[in-house]
Parts: sequence; structure tokens; C-alpha cells
Amino acid sequence: MAGQNVSDLKLVIIELDGCIFPLNHYRYNFYKNLCKKQKVAMDRQTFYNALGNMFTMYDSLPLSSTTNSSSFNQTVEKDLYDYLEVKGIKPNDGVMELLEYLKQKDIKIAVVSTHKTKDAIRYLEKGKLYNRIDYVIGTDTKLQPFPSTDIIDFLIEKYGVNKSQTLLITSIGQLLDSGHAAGINLIYVEDLVKAGDKEHTISYEVSKSMYETLNDIIFGRYEDFSMYQSILGMDDNMSPEELHSVRGHLADVYSGDNDLMDIVNKTYEWRLSELNVDPVALDDEISKTQQLKIIKQEELEKEAQRLEEEKRQQEEAPEELPAEEEEELPLDDTEESTSELSLEDELAGLEDMLSAIERGAQEDEEPAEELVEDEEDDLEAELKALEDSLPSLDEEEEEPAEEDGEVVEEEATKEFKPVDKPKEFFFPDDDETSLSLDEQATGELDSVIDKIFSEEEKETEEEKETDKEEPKKKKVTLEKVGSALMNILYTFSLSLVILVVGLLIYTSLQASFEHGVLSFVKDIYLVYSNIANAFMSAILTVLHAIIPPIPSYANWMKNNGLISSAAAGVANVYFFNTFIIAIVEVVVYFINKKKDKE
Repeated sequence: MAGQNVSDLKLVIIELDGCIFPLNHYRYNFYKNLCKKQKVAMDRQTFYNALGNMFTMYDSLPLSSTTNSSSFNQTVEKDLYDYLEVKGIKPNDGVMELLEYLKQKDIKIAVVSTHKTKDAIRYLEKGKLYNRIDYVIGTDTKLQPFPSTDIIDFLIEKYGVNKSQTLLITSIGQLLDSGHAAGINLIYVEDLVKAGDKEHTISYEVSKSMYETLNDIIFGRYEDFSMYQSILGMDDNMSPEELHSVRGHLADVYSGDNDLMDIVNKTYEWRLSELNVDPVALDDEISKTQQLKIIKQEELEKEAQRLEEEKRQQEEAPEELPAEEEEELPLDDTEESTSELSLEDELAGLEDMLSAIERGAQEDEEPAEELVEDEEDDLEAELKALEDSLPSLDEEEEEPAEEDGEVVEEEATKEFKPVDKPKEFFFPDDDETSLSLDEQATGELDSVIDKIFSEEEKETEEEKETDKEEPKKKKVTLEKVGSALMNILYTFSLSLVILVVGLLIYTSLQASFEHGVLSFVKDIYLVYSNIANAFMSAILTVLHAIIPPIPSYANWMKNNGLISSAAAGVANVYFFNTFIIAIVEVVVYFINKKKDKE
């Protein structure tokens, strides 16, 4: 839930039965087998809902009518302890690392159990964890059991911390409700069942293991949901109702992407926390408003249907004549016979009009035929005049050949006429078969031909030079590509060398870095590492939104299936180092290029 944070923790409360040890799994399997023998159905969700109070947890389960809850609980706990006494018990993955980290940060650790305090201490001693815990408390004290907030309030008061400095880690719904009512930070760990809407809504984080819980505590303080609000369309000026509408739209669009929806929900809750609005209360209020709107809409639709039905009935009902009109109705058939006569008169008049129109049409046909004949005569006269004006083909053939020769001679003279000085051209006689030029014209023709050949030779030489330059260009391109690849390889190699050297130095001088004179170097590295994580978070989030096959930041850090979370953190530093080195190389390149130009 947005508004929660883990940046200044002073007290961490950890639930024993599902987070530290898998005791609830053993209890569920025992009860399920018992139900199976009696042929009674049993599922995880039903058992999960009953967890939280050892005095009442079996009252709501299927066998409650045939067993006494108090004595049955004692029997189950005794058999469970005897079984684990023989089998042995180990803490869940990540518990040891989490306790070690909290001890290093001087954060108080309190363990709560839904069962007896004495049994909780015995389990912690068997798991060799008791010496790492500051306080243990069960539900057999004078304090009210869960989901009451008495135990949480007692621990906060005992260690003198604020609610914002307190974190509850639990896998039980009733404890989660208790922590939410107390107003402390919450991390829900999936154990018997997966997290539902309630767990996602009221928890700071939902994790699948204690390793993820440790990762959330270490890196959670550096999460800034303000970087997502502009991308998701959640403006600072939006009202809670508008934010709810945007969240609903994003839920429809990205319903299949759980990681992206986790970011959407947390950004939405963070924005509501900035407005001091409870998301659960807002959802209830909006759902009530929507229900009222639906009810009003149904009422309006019913009213519209009623009005439409009344209108339809009025239209179908026969119209009744008013009393005055009934008095005016005739008592005999005189008026009907009059109307029949008037209709016959109208038909006769129409027949007269049709005959008049036919006569007028016949009279109009005669002048129209005369006009058509006159137009045909005019067209024939025009065609005849055109034929007379055109010259005949025989007359053209009879023109003397000398006229054609003169025209050809004039055209040839115009074609070979120079700009500055006229030339003399000798045309052949009828017996000659070749064209002869004088010496001057022949010289000019030779010079033109020489120019044409010289231009062709120049074009050939240019083509040869172009053919020689193409391999040179290809060679230069290959050299540039090779140089770029070498620079990239050099950048990645240099970043790897820096990282390996740093790890070697840290390993050899670990004591000095942890608690000695070099502790400030560790603090600087942590800040740098956090910047690298934020950089990779932004890059992977954007790339995942554009290209879904690319893992999100959460999957990269937790569920990539290749490397651990710690190795992923080191890889983030490596990629960030590479990015910084690449930027430096680009800047140096442009500086040198500017100097060369000067």
C-alpha cells in the first residue's frame, strides 16, 4: 500500500508459523488427511481463513461438529512437535539472511505466533534462531489474540518506536488485518495461498519468499513511484475519483501483466496517500455511487417503458366521435347519392382534358417534321461547300518537281548555315551518289568528331577511377565498423576489470569495509549501487512496456531463473559502469574532433 515505507525501520515483527517455519503447511496436511478419512471436503483457502487464533481456528472448519476445538488443538500441536522432533526442522529460505541483515542494522526483531509462546520458543531453539531474536510472544497471554491490535500495540510501546518505523511480515490474513488496523508497514509472504486483492491493496509489498522480503527491505527505500505517474497518466491535479478511473482503464489494458499491474496499483495507492485518501474506503464509496447510478438508470428505463406502453395503448384504442358530430350525421341516403354524382362529373371532366392534350400533340408533330427536313437540307449544302473548297489530290501530283527541289535545297542550306560565315555546299547531280563538302567544312566536321571521341575517352577514364575508388570506400567502411566493435569490446572489458578489481579489494579488506576505517567507502558504494539499480529499473521498465518479452525490473531481480538477486544487483552495477564509461568516451571523442578542426 502506498504511503508505507521501510527507509527508517526500528522494529520488525515476524510471524513464526508461516514465515519462519512451514508449520501451517504441516497443520493443513494433518487436518486434510483427517477430513479425507471421514470423506469431508477440505481446501487451502478455507483453512487459511481460519488461521490467526488457536482458540477459535478449528470452530469454523468442517469437523467442528464432531471435535472439541480446544482439545483438538492441543492434540494437533503435540503430534506436530513430536513429528518435528524426529524429522528435524529448518527455517524457510532467506530467514537466516534476513535476521542477519536486521542485526547488522541494529533493528529490533520480535517473533509472534498464533499459538503458545512456549511452543514458539521451542521451535526457535530447534531451528537455532532463538539467540537472534529480541522478543517472542504468542496468543496465550493476557493480551487479546489476533485480529486484535493489542499484541502489535504492546510491542510498539515496549520498544518506544513509531508506527512508521514498524514492519510486520506475515503470511496470515488475520495478522495482516491487525497490522493494517494498527497503521504499520506490512509485507505479505505467500504461503498456503496466493495473495488476493486485499493482500495486494493493504501491503507495502507481496513476496513469494523471505529472500524477496529481504530484497524489498534493502532496495524498497529507493523506490520512487513518482517516476511512473506521468507515464501512467496520473496527474498531480487529478481528484481521487479521476485516479480511480485511470487505474480501472489501465487494469483493463494490462490485465495480463501482473508485474506492470503491481506498479500501476502501487503508483495509484501512492498518489492517494499523497491526498490522504484510503484506497479501500474510496473503492467502497465509488462502488456505492455506481450502484446508486445503476438503480436510478433502471428506474428511468422502467418509467420510459411505462410511458411507451401507455402511448401504444392510446394509439391502438378506437377513436370515438364527439357528441356534436354524432348529431350532425344524416338520417337518410340523400347525401351519399349526391357524392356519387359529383364523382361521375369529375371523371367526365378528366376524359375531356386527356382528349384535348392528344389533339395538341398531333398538331405539334407537323411543324417538328418540317423543321427536321429544313435542318437536313442545310447540312447537305454545307458539306458540298466544304468539298468544293478542298484541293484535289490530282492537282497536287501535277505540281513540278523543281519546286520540291528548291524547298529541299533551302532546308539543307538552313541546316548547315554557320553563325559567322556562310559555307558553300555542293549537292550531287542526278548521276552522283555521294555528298561532297569543301575543305573548310570538312575540317570543321573533323574537329566536331574529335571532340566527341575525346569526351568519350574522358568518360571512360572517370568510370575507371570510380571503379578504383569503390574498393577503397568499402575498405574504409570496414575499418570504421571494426574500430567501433573494438571500442565497444574495450568499454565492456574495462567495466568488467573495474568491477572484478573492486570485488577483490572488498574481499581482502572486508573487515575494514564493514566496521573499520574504510566503512565510508562501503557507504559510497551503496549509494552508487542504488543509483545503478534505479537506472536499470527505469531502463527495464520502459523496455518491458515496449517489448513484453524483455523481463521487468522485478522479474530481473527476483525471478529471472539464471542468477540470484545479489548477482543481479552486481550486474546492475556492471551495466551502469559500462554506461558511464561509454559516455566519457563519447565526450572525449567530440573534444578531440573539435581540436582537430581548429
